[in-house]
Amino acid sequence: MKNEIWILTADAHKARVFKTEPLGKNWEEIKTFIQPDTILPEQDLVSDNLSRRNHGSAQPRTNPKDKRIQEFARDLTHFLEAEHKNGSFYKLGLVAEPHMLGELRSRFSDQLADDISFEIGKNMTQFNPAEFRQHLPERLAPSPNL
Repeated sequence: MKNEIWILTADAHKARVFKTEPLGKNWEEIKTFIQPDTILPEQDLVSDNLSRRNHGSAQPRTNPKDKRIQEFARDLTHFLEAEHKNGSFYKLGLVAEPHMLGELRSRFSDQLADDISFEIGKNMTQFNPAEFRQHLPERLAPSPNL
């Protein structure tokens, strides 16, 4: 297994994955995910045919924007689960806006959840690596040799 820690920072429409070592001195962004549909206003996500058929009376149980956010969280989880099973990292740090953090956490397997080193409920997707690092714990994870 690699001696790497991965850190995911995510909000409803963007996620970035970084890799580093336990003390987090050298950072590399390894993947970026974009979910552009979640930026659109909710009315733009509903087709004209659906709104004409419903005549504004019946609302879908899950609004379209929430559905896109859930799909984005599912896609991120699939990626992280596959990479975790492949041994690409031994610990994961999560930094996500609170709603997205909950969406992600609810989808993680027990094995991945056990390897979460820290969680921060804040949106930091726009931070550069140096700014981002200032908000994280000094030691990102215990050394895998301990």
